[in-house]
Amino acid sequence: MPELSFLAIQALGLVPSVICFTSLQSGSRRRILQLQVVCCVMWACHYGLLGAYTAVLTNGVGVLRAVLCSYNDRPWARHRGWVALLLGLYLGSALLTWEGAYCLLPCLSMCCTTLALWTRNMARTRLLFLVNSPPMLAYDLLTRAYGCAAVEVCAFVSFLVAVYRFDLRKPKAQEEVPQPPASL
Repeated sequence: MPELSFLAIQALGLVPSVICFTSLQSGSRRRILQLQVVCCVMWACHYGLLGAYTAVLTNGVGVLRAVLCSYNDRPWARHRGWVALLLGLYLGSALLTWEGAYCLLPCLSMCCTTLALWTRNMARTRLLFLVNSPPMLAYDLLTRAYGCAAVEVCAFVSFLVAVYRFDLRKPKAQEEVPQPPASL
């Protein structure tokens, strides 16, 4: 029976990971953010059952972040003070649940994600999403959140490909691009 419980806990973490990973196929920003709230709540339950309380709190702050992002068309929600508050809440989550340096890993990951969502520079966004994966992957492995770790590997590969495609790969030489004939 304990194995079944452990497998059920893993499934509880895998389901929101898959929802989050596929939510980007939705054509609605509001729908994506609603799904993000659902995912954060499910992840908080998952990590709580594993005893990974830093991730419980950081996902609670993630709910606040998703709500703020859903209202970012309003000046009050775009204020930079929200970023500072969110970053402080992530750090506070690690300090409140401190059991060792590994508690900083989800805090670092969520800080990178928050900064990635707030910046308007796409190269910086992609880089921050790339950087957020390794600390969360390490935390997932340390806390035995194996379903989340598997999805994190997929996300990391996806971010790596995006950084390569859009930010590192050299554009083809200008002479290789066909030019229209010159008019007289």
